Amino acid sequence: GYESKSEDTLEQYTLASSKNHSTLEDELFEIINTYRASIGLNEMEFESTTYYYATLHTDYMISKGNTSHDNFTQRAENISKRTGAVFVAENVARNYDTIEEAFEAWLESPGHRVNIEGEYNYSAISINQNSNGDLYFTQLFFR
Repeated sequence: GYESKSEDTLEQYTLASSKNHSTLEDELFEIINTYRASIGLNEMEFESTTYYYATLHTDYMISKGNTSHDNFTQRAENISKRTGAVFVAENVARNYDTIEEAFEAWLESPGHRVNIEGEYNYSAISINQNSNGDLYFTQLFFR
């Protein structure tokens, strides 16, 4: 099986983190920030290290055919090492046809909502599709 490694080479890291995030990812990020602003919270800033790890995890979930928080502790530690993050959280989803549906589902779930409304300054969202076109989502948050 796939294990994420903390010994990524700088070259791999640079390539992956500079991958252009998609319009869908940007739009969902904006929806979440607009929601946060509407309830008096700060808007979060996109952060590329977090995007790298979110993308790795989205691809991992696609390879497994299911959502999970597998290897979260390792992801959080790696993000912390590279950014100085003191607290990291994660939301995942799949099988939503639109980003709006995924957002609504996260809001209706207390555990996911806590993260969206949490005291975070930085975030990134990775959205990718499997060979059937099903969307998989990972959002990482940190402060």
